[in-house]
Amino acid sequence: MTQWRDGPGRLSERIADELQTEILRGGLVPNVRLATEVELMERYSVSRTVVREAAKLLEQRGLVTVAPGRGMVVAAFDGARIAEQFSILMLASDGTFGNLLELRLALELQVTTAAAASATTEDLDRLAGSITHGAAAIATDGSVDAEAFLDADMNFHEALAQASGNPFFDLVCRPINSFLRTHYQHRAGYPSNPHRTLEEHEEILQNLRRRDTYGARKAAEEHLRRLLRKWQTPTDGAVPPSIREMSSTVTPRTTLTTTDAGLAPAPRTAPTIPTSEA
Repeated sequence: MTQWRDGPGRLSERIADELQTEILRGGLVPNVRLATEVELMERYSVSRTVVREAAKLLEQRGLVTVAPGRGMVVAAFDGARIAEQFSILMLASDGTFGNLLELRLALELQVTTAAAASATTEDLDRLAGSITHGAAAIATDGSVDAEAFLDADMNFHEALAQASGNPFFDLVCRPINSFLRTHYQHRAGYPSNPHRTLEEHEEILQNLRRRDTYGARKAAEEHLRRLLRKWQTPTDGAVPPSIREMSSTVTPRTTLTTTDAGLAPAPRTAPTIPTSEA
């Protein structure tokens, strides 16, 4: 039995931290039941209130779910809460969309290099599948199912991070891709050049198949810099709007054709919503 003499708030935090360590040591296996309230009260010699506060902290961290009659159960931790919090921070940020794309570029260059050496057959099949699904989103008349194309586009980049074989790349890239998925979903003008996007994805994939680390990295850089350039080279006197300013204006999206052109960054006094080429 562990006996602590801290205040109630501090006690609940220490208990939550200790239970978190147990959960992580156990491999974060979903649906595993933890000790009951009574057992935890006895283990730490604390009140029911303290145990419930500790449970609430673990629930806020996304580590457990609490249900009547079941107590605390290890949650299926997929990083969704982290991605959601990241998106909120991005929407409140003074950083520009170009700043975000610079970060994405730096990460994905190394991700792609690693994937060229580590991608499995399953990884390559998933990447190929995303390209196929993207192509299927483009109709013969040139119109694009933007929702389907966005899903295929983001799936490619998510699969690329997983193919790196480095779980930390996947962990770091996931909230960025999640933010971009939500961001493009509510913006008019996406995608502005779907055929070229698919060609660039295919070029990356072929280099991965050849285990060509240099070729894969180069293809990824060309793909991502194409979008980044438009935000790093504003028109005369124009200042790219911050993501916070961009988020204050949402333009409804309509059916697009492959001839749609991207918009140039607008001055801060009249921010526009960016279109995407990625």
